[in-house]
Amino acid sequence: MKAALLVSPEQIEIREVDPPPLAHGEVRIRTALAGVCGTDISIFQGRRPAPYPFILGHEVMGRVAAVGAGVANLQVGDRVIVEPNYPCGECALCRRGRGAVCAYKGSMGVNLPGCFSEFATAPAEFVWRVPDGVSDRDAVTIEPLTVSLHGLLRSGAGKGDTVAVIGCGVVGLLLIHSAVAEGIRVIAHDRIPHKREMALGMGAAVASGGEDAAALWEREGVTAVFECAGAAATVELALAAAPRGSVAVLLGLSSKPASFSPMRLVREGIQVLTSMIYDHPGDFRHAIERVASGALNPARVVTQTFPFASLGDALRLAASGHEGKILVGME
Repeated sequence: MKAALLVSPEQIEIREVDPPPLAHGEVRIRTALAGVCGTDISIFQGRRPAPYPFILGHEVMGRVAAVGAGVANLQVGDRVIVEPNYPCGECALCRRGRGAVCAYKGSMGVNLPGCFSEFATAPAEFVWRVPDGVSDRDAVTIEPLTVSLHGLLRSGAGKGDTVAVIGCGVVGLLLIHSAVAEGIRVIAHDRIPHKREMALGMGAAVASGGEDAAALWEREGVTAVFECAGAAATVELALAAAPRGSVAVLLGLSSKPASFSPMRLVREGIQVLTSMIYDHPGDFRHAIERVASGALNPARVVTQTFPFASLGDALRLAASGHEGKILVGME
């Protein structure tokens, strides 16, 4: 099969390799569309380790090409997407329903071969049929949508509330989209003017560069702040400017230390929550149902689609931070 191999930082080579083996309980999928994610960019740039040569990618939509022994709920030809993080199911955290932070989970395109290839393999338990009426582009963006929906659910925000979203990348934009669909008013912040325009297009009521955050959030009665940029400075902004009694939800993955005042958080009753990917299987089921109903259209964040042979160009453009979701087409 054809596969895009990351052979060293920022070096992609398209090669012919053997298809992944099909173990008991697994499904082989012929890739039709794949999405480029921030995790892919981090590994591509060498900021996260990879066992070179390595196949990146975890946002995939395609059709079942083969099923392994023991698979009864899927058949060849089914149009499917993958929930690409596989908790071990046995550790103490998994037994407590916290598989999203399982230390032993397998993740497609992170510590397992990814989907930037002609075929990809996944456990059948984490392969979901795409309902009729859901477009291919909506289907392939359900995975990042689920990340955003999980954060929104964690916050407890509901109809009539006003929330703030810092960082209008894909997760931030999809969070805005999800919140607006629930009747929640959104104030969006991003340093890039084009991203602010995208936020307004997704339904945000206000979009700014963030300089006026504290006063604006207080005036507008913000009840939840979502940090989606993944930078120390934006984490500090979220915790310093969150209004009294609000919730700050950290979805971004900043690796740098951030400073905050514990006294303010305690005295003003500000809750700090983290939101790591999603919970299996409920969150993915919920996201698929919302898209199938027509309530959410995650493909609205797609800005460009590249051919498979140009994956390296797609990754480099995505790394610029100026695009929405970038897709890669295999067909």
